Amino acid sequence: MLVIDLDPQGHATEGLGFEDLYDDPDRDSLFDVLPDIDRMDDLEQLVVEHQEVDVVPSHERMINAEDELANVMKREERLNMLLDESGANQRWDFVLVDCPPNLGVLTDNAIVATGNVLIPAQAKSTSIRAIELLFKQLRSIESAFGAVDEVALVANEVGVDGEAEEMMEWFKDVFEDRENCEVFEIRKRVALQRAWNAGVSIFEHDEDSDMESVYLEVAEHLEDYPHD
Repeated sequence: MLVIDLDPQGHATEGLGFEDLYDDPDRDSLFDVLPDIDRMDDLEQLVVEHQEVDVVPSHERMINAEDELANVMKREERLNMLLDESGANQRWDFVLVDCPPNLGVLTDNAIVATGNVLIPAQAKSTSIRAIELLFKQLRSIESAFGAVDEVALVANEVGVDGEAEEMMEWFKDVFEDRENCEVFEIRKRVALQRAWNAGVSIFEHDEDSDMESVYLEVAEHLEDYPHD
């Protein structure tokens, strides 16, 4: 599996233990490759090994990536071109792209390249507007590049309160009538934060958690999801 951190803030990079690469001035990153049409087969140069997955870390220069892509041809297709030219589908069974929290050309690149979305969300009322805006963006991308599948919604850090309960019902009402789409609930657990701090998944962490079974359900859903 390959994890690509397309988020300029680098949260996935940090969570996988590569924060030292985030501000390494001597390391090439997607910032250097995506705008350069002559480097569409250079994915391998960006990949680093983690004990569980392969990773393309983010970099602090990615903060300026959207400006760099603003005037290039096929700006929304650059990640797709990079994965295609580099033979990513032949090397990895799954490619997971972590997107920025905003809707812009980097997020468009992730959606166009993958053709599907797994939506992480907090069980808070502020998620409603964010998801509605995402739906609008997906429809816009579909009109230009073809269908985008909504694979699943994963509610993270779900607490025990009325707002969380209401939001879980809203998530199910909105997503579970969509074809092959499921809603998963990850409860707030200290062990998950400690695993993040250690730069590993909950499966490699030295603490057990009752949320492991839910993450396995998410993985099984992705593995069984019908792919073209």
